[in-house]
Amino acid sequence: MELVLDEGTTVKAVGVVFGLEHVIQGPGYRATLFLDHYNRRIKILDYTAEDLEALILKVRFLSEANGFDKIYCMAHPEDWIGFLRHGYVLEAVLKYFLRGEDAFIVSKFRSQERITSRHLMEEILMVEQVMATPPPKGPRPPLPEGVELRMARREDIPELIQLYQTIFASYPSPLTHASYLETVFQTEAIFAVCTREGRIVSAASAEIHPSVKAAELTDCATSEEARGLGLMSHILVRLEDEMRSEGYICAYTMARARSWGMNTVFHRLGYAFNGRLVNNCDIFGDLEDMNIWVKNLREG
Repeated sequence: MELVLDEGTTVKAVGVVFGLEHVIQGPGYRATLFLDHYNRRIKILDYTAEDLEALILKVRFLSEANGFDKIYCMAHPEDWIGFLRHGYVLEAVLKYFLRGEDAFIVSKFRSQERITSRHLMEEILMVEQVMATPPPKGPRPPLPEGVELRMARREDIPELIQLYQTIFASYPSPLTHASYLETVFQTEAIFAVCTREGRIVSAASAEIHPSVKAAELTDCATSEEARGLGLMSHILVRLEDEMRSEGYICAYTMARARSWGMNTVFHRLGYAFNGRLVNNCDIFGDLEDMNIWVKNLREG
């Protein structure tokens, strides 16, 4: 794999590489990007820009040079309209993301294939059905007998990898590689699990963004034998409690737009649907649309 980092500058990687984090800077801007080779996109992870146009044009150059056909960014409230002036579209509002302030997910598409969702109407109707039923009130049902809920430990990594390999034919991050999990474990992400008879049967993580006090709830997976038991809602609430205890404000997720189960879980937990990212990442061997659900952790 070879990536273009700037005019006349490339880097070649050998082995399994999903992408590369890369800092760009010039007169009037500085940004940290993730050049996502696996998902053919650039994610602007963080930026400051007195000259927003210069930043946008530099990122466009890198997108074209690397053959990526989507760019997206959690834009600041004062900047998102500036992105729209350069052909970006507003796909979602990530409420509370910036220490309680809203961020605006703006995207630039570079191909007709990437901008066209084959399942959009199906997804619109499904999320309408999900939201037609109000979230339940009162206490949640208890965990089934014989199931234990706990935070994951480092020694759980091999079993987590086995669970994710069983569930996902492909995934937008290197979740099934031990080196990746060992790197992010407890530093960039925390995991919670449900076990039965000592085996992990369900898991999810919170990918933490300490600088903005936000966390993405992700990597949700339940083994076939344990589905339908309501385990995921218990795991997600446990992760919320961990984040709340650390002063986090925003919890959000990107749920597969065609997954009735995951969209229902987040709706029932009081998350608000705030938009959809078209052809955002590769799951199960194909690009999928992702629904954005957001919750203010200060409101319980």
